[in-house]
Amino acid sequence: MARIPKTDIYAKHGIEFKKDGNKELIYCNPIDKWINKLIPVGTNTKIGKKAGTWSMTHGNETVNIIDMHVKMQEIMKLVNLTEITFSCPIHCDDCYCDNGCFNFPDNKAKNLLKLILAKYFLEWLERALTAQIEADKITQIRIHAAGDFFSIEYTMMWKRIANRFEKQTIFWTYTKVEFALDILKDIPNLLIVPSITACGFNFGTCKELLYRYNKLTKLGYRVHICACGTPIEKELDIHCCTCLHGCKAIRKECDYVLFIKHSTNDYKAGEKDPDEFAKICEIIANQNN
Repeated sequence: MARIPKTDIYAKHGIEFKKDGNKELIYCNPIDKWINKLIPVGTNTKIGKKAGTWSMTHGNETVNIIDMHVKMQEIMKLVNLTEITFSCPIHCDDCYCDNGCFNFPDNKAKNLLKLILAKYFLEWLERALTAQIEADKITQIRIHAAGDFFSIEYTMMWKRIANRFEKQTIFWTYTKVEFALDILKDIPNLLIVPSITACGFNFGTCKELLYRYNKLTKLGYRVHICACGTPIEKELDIHCCTCLHGCKAIRKECDYVLFIKHSTNDYKAGEKDPDEFAKICEIIANQNN
């Protein structure tokens, strides 16, 4: 059977596509500009070479264009916006999205563009995302490395996309938004880990995780701790796209999945808390036996 050219797949969804050297570009009508495809694939070693990531600007404040980095100002000018409310309706203190690459100017500008498309050009965005998933045959996508489900309409878009690719693509996400948890439940290929447990956030320092683990298990909950950030992760050759960060566990075996806080400037697991880190590793080793 002849392979359908990507140009034809994109055209079927009303999206212009072209190759520019090694780059694959799509024409973004809302800003009248050729841009990179919206779902980077293979750029994050933690989620695997074949997995894609969708992210948007995070936070829950309304920001004026004059307060933005110059690269973000350029994006706002393209769509004649002077202010915008960011995408996470429950943005929390000490959110890991406030650290690392999410604050790089280039990433901020790219994620702002995706947020603008999601807020104001949702119909075009759905067609562009659908075309890329189909053309690239993406089998695994993490929704929201930053940002969150900010509206019912936006959440319904992901529900439609997931249903469309039920036999091809696994989607997974972490969210605190209650209406999203309700809308996206019972979709076979869309796996969700709630970001808040009965005892606080589902991520934290080793000391915080031990407290939550002990508290939740005493309350009768079944709890799984993700191996990410421990030697066990390397021993078992675990990546987010293969273990899905415990998503399968929370679907089939557990009530909650807990995560060690991502290494940031102020915390690295095991350096200042070796005893707690060792205990966490012991729990993980036992649950994987």
